[in-house]
Amino acid sequence: MKRKILLGILAVLVALAAYFVFSFSKEPKELTTNIDIKNKIITESALEDPTENDASFASLLNSIAQSLSASISDNVSLLAAAVNSDVKIVKITPGMRKEEIATVLQNKLAWSAGEKDKFLNVNKLVNTSNAEGYYYPDSYIIPLEADGYEVGKLMINRFNDKVMSRYASSTAKIVNVDTAMKVASIIEREAAGKNDMRLISGIMWNRIFKDMTLDMDATLQYVKGSEEGGWWPKVVSEDKFLISPYNTYKNKGLTPTPISNPQLVSIEAALNPKKTSCLFYLHDKYRRIHCSATYKEHVRNIERYYGR
Repeated sequence: MKRKILLGILAVLVALAAYFVFSFSKEPKELTTNIDIKNKIITESALEDPTENDASFASLLNSIAQSLSASISDNVSLLAAAVNSDVKIVKITPGMRKEEIATVLQNKLAWSAGEKDKFLNVNKLVNTSNAEGYYYPDSYIIPLEADGYEVGKLMINRFNDKVMSRYASSTAKIVNVDTAMKVASIIEREAAGKNDMRLISGIMWNRIFKDMTLDMDATLQYVKGSEEGGWWPKVVSEDKFLISPYNTYKNKGLTPTPISNPQLVSIEAALNPKKTSCLFYLHDKYRRIHCSATYKEHVRNIERYYGR
């Protein structure tokens, strides 16, 4: 009983602190784009490097405040739950696919297979064909009694708060949200860090505009991934011949759905690619990116950095 009371008091204090951080933070900017789809052009962008720091205390408090707000809107009062029952703080890492997230939640919340299945199929309740890509990666306060549908809706509500509420109408006319999320989900898995994201986005859009296949290894991982063999297994040359609509070596254009659940910085990169002449890239053993405008240059980079 004492533990529950102390937990409730702590939740109140954290919520209050989060409220002040959340209330007095700067108004988030609209999500705009520097892509001209009609003319297949990427213009120069004044987009600053995103400054969101998931490790910062202010960011954590902000996340908790949004978690409380989103849950209350879903008629799940997490503050009341904190006083009356146990809760868990769960951090969802960017770039995870929905099955990975479901496993994390199942372990944290001691879910049955049925509750895990509810989470994976929350799209049936929120009117979308597939929720992959829309389970927003963030920190969440979740009561142990919350079911799979409630937690799924909570994460999709967070996506709506973080992304949809900021998605400019002018941007939507150029790049719809579904397209942006597909690009962002691949960037999230392909980039070695935030500094790579806009360059990889620029290369992806260049290839799309030139009607080339995207040739993204992360999409092959999505095809091969399984709970038994790992969700993001190593790619080998033979995988390029896998039969799947998600295989971007065989199929032109984007994948049928996002392949992971990206963070905001990846979505911003998808909408604001770096203007570049590059069509190919690789990462060296230090995870530094090297790009090239021609396949001949790309082969030289392979020889230089991979020794083959």
